[in-house]
Amino acid sequence: MLPCALFAILTTRLFGPLALFWPANAVLLGMLLRHPERASAAGWLGAALAYLAADRLAGTAWGPTLWLNLANLAGVAAGVLTATRLLPVEARRLDQPRSMLSVLVVCIAGATAESLVGGLASAVLFARPLLIGVLDWFNGQLAVYIILTPLFLVAPRERPLRRLLGRRRPSGGWRSTTDLLPAAALALSLAGAILLGGPGVLALPVPALIWCALRYTVFTTLLLTALLSIAELFAIALGVMRLPDANLVYVNAFLSARLGIALVALGPMAVAIVNGARDDLLRRLDHMARYDHLTGVLQRGAFLESAAALLAGLAAAGRPAAVLMIDIDHFKQINDRFGHGQGDRVLAAVAGALQSGLRHGALLGRVGGEEFAVLLPETGAAEAARAAERLRLRVAALVQPDSPDAEGALAWPHAITASFGLAVREAAEPDSLETLLARADAALYAAKAAGRNRVEVATA
Repeated sequence: MLPCALFAILTTRLFGPLALFWPANAVLLGMLLRHPERASAAGWLGAALAYLAADRLAGTAWGPTLWLNLANLAGVAAGVLTATRLLPVEARRLDQPRSMLSVLVVCIAGATAESLVGGLASAVLFARPLLIGVLDWFNGQLAVYIILTPLFLVAPRERPLRRLLGRRRPSGGWRSTTDLLPAAALALSLAGAILLGGPGVLALPVPALIWCALRYTVFTTLLLTALLSIAELFAIALGVMRLPDANLVYVNAFLSARLGIALVALGPMAVAIVNGARDDLLRRLDHMARYDHLTGVLQRGAFLESAAALLAGLAAAGRPAAVLMIDIDHFKQINDRFGHGQGDRVLAAVAGALQSGLRHGALLGRVGGEEFAVLLPETGAAEAARAAERLRLRVAALVQPDSPDAEGALAWPHAITASFGLAVREAAEPDSLETLLARADAALYAAKAAGRNRVEVATA
């Protein structure tokens, strides 16, 4: 809080007794909405001390310091109280379009409370007309709340910095110059607004912002929107961006433009949130279609599709591959003796053991009731045999009769085992996925015939 307040005091108060752009309140509100546990007595005391320290370090007298910062804290407190009624904690990620409307109400509540206290302070301390002071404070703080508060709510958690500006697709990353086109268009639209001037320049960047909303993540779009809005504010204050000189009855052209900038930003923000919610829904639907709901591994169709594509790529590169067919031993007896609920738990446990034992790049799918298949890319015969044996031991270790409460143990003292059939395709062989699966399936039947709980390798 202290750096934000000092920045505003030492730079933007050069334009008048009050800051042109005061981010500290929006930052504090965003932090408290994102981390409600920090809205404690100690948290509020720390924020108040940071506000006071910033003004005192800047040389502000005690009277204005106390009154102005009372207005700051009143605005943030009003925003937090409004959010507790309108914006549940789980909705503060802004992953649903209707949440943005609640955030707007929170921003209005904060700006209203702040303007009532601050407008009176402006009238007493700086001899400004009360109504002008209230309107100035309201539209200034509302603009900053709208620009910055949503940005804090959608900021990624615990991600590397290089991923913060990733594209909206989960694979992320700036992969080509075309990924930068929306941001470049945004910069050009700002330059055009500065060059053209006039009453319509505030809306000039809107098409570029919408392009960004459709192309980038919600966080990236809101970040670009905030940077653009701040740049426009300072460009207008410095006279770089020309607006009509006519003043309204209570609000001059600059104050009107400041509020207009924030309200224009709401449109691209809403588009980004709607687009993000749609993408999230599509990802969840795709996951439901491709992954088995019980075990969390690929369903049969998705496994066959992905494995065929991966195998074709390996063949083109001259790389070997191996396929495993896995069947849980005596699974029907488990269902009959312990019930289907217990059988489902066995399936999930076996799938987890297999998945955790596979290296990155391997594919695991559930291809039947108690049957699983694995594709091991770039794996020769000896390595594949070791991998299969390792997986067999992991399955057998799920039940530990001597320590049934141990981590990873299933809740009954009966051994769970699986039989494995292995088929390997060397780099020079043309076997298709269907052929490999058939060979591995034949080896699986051989493993069961030989006593189960073993690995059998298919013959050529």
